[in-house]
Amino acid sequence: MGEGRSDNFDGVSTDRLKLELQEEIHMKDIVQLSVLEIRHKIAELEAQLKNEGSEWKTRYETQLELNDQLEKQIISLKEKMEKIRGNPLDRLSSIRVYEQMPV
Repeated sequence: MGEGRSDNFDGVSTDRLKLELQEEIHMKDIVQLSVLEIRHKIAELEAQLKNEGSEWKTRYETQLELNDQLEKQIISLKEKMEKIRGNPLDRLSSIRVYEQMPV
């Protein structure tokens, strides 16, 4: 029965009431199916968000490690440059330092 109607069933056939009951049951089933589909989609999206979040976290951590390694390389190269420059009066100092460098 539709909204706004009274609960007076006088003059309404049993077959008509059965038909409306079946229609209501059908609508209820459709709504329940929609709710299940929405819950499934929510679970998929949450899983996708979790996977993407961990992927970005891994990328971030990897980038931090790479940055640390590059900082260490920069410091090491600066130290080597200082050694190569050495004494400006000793013209062969850069060659001696270069020969002493580990490979």
